[in-house]
Amino acid sequence: MLESLDLLATPIPWALGFLALMVIELSTSGFVAGFMGFGALLTAFAVQWGVAPTPGAAVLSFLVCTILSAVTLWKPVTRWAGGRITSDADEGIEPFVGDVGTVDREPLTAVGGSIRLHGARMSAVLTFDAGVVSLPAGEKVRVVSRDVQQRFVVVPLSKEVEEQVEAAAEIAQMERDAKRRRQQQLQ
Repeated sequence: MLESLDLLATPIPWALGFLALMVIELSTSGFVAGFMGFGALLTAFAVQWGVAPTPGAAVLSFLVCTILSAVTLWKPVTRWAGGRITSDADEGIEPFVGDVGTVDREPLTAVGGSIRLHGARMSAVLTFDAGVVSLPAGEKVRVVSRDVQQRFVVVPLSKEVEEQVEAAAEIAQMERDAKRRRQQQLQ
């Protein structure tokens, strides 16, 4: 038993501990294993340079280095990992309003479904005034807004084209009526 404790007074187990803790850190969320890994790395250096010559001193060095690394690195690491703070308008759904996507795999209904938008699969719902109950896979849709669950609200592109044609026809009719009224006023 004493021989296995003497192993802690060499830098090899601490360096291996650093590698193992870094693998754990990369495979999990949080920073605890990272701080412990940094403590193990500093302990390996302390043991190598003779600062912690005994197993007890090495374990104490590990504890102190882990706590010091957590205290000194906590704010910078959380600031880095937290990312920047933006509004929903900057990084939310608003930049996608007006973009065209395709219904993906299962039919899209007002209850939900998914669309392919810019190569990514996104949750979406069909707008209630779309005039259809569901859209089959492969149908083109346009994003018009978002709902409270952060899903895209979409309208069928065929419906949108219909509305544009109807709107253009109404505008053309109003222009003809206005032209006719001007001609009648001039006579």
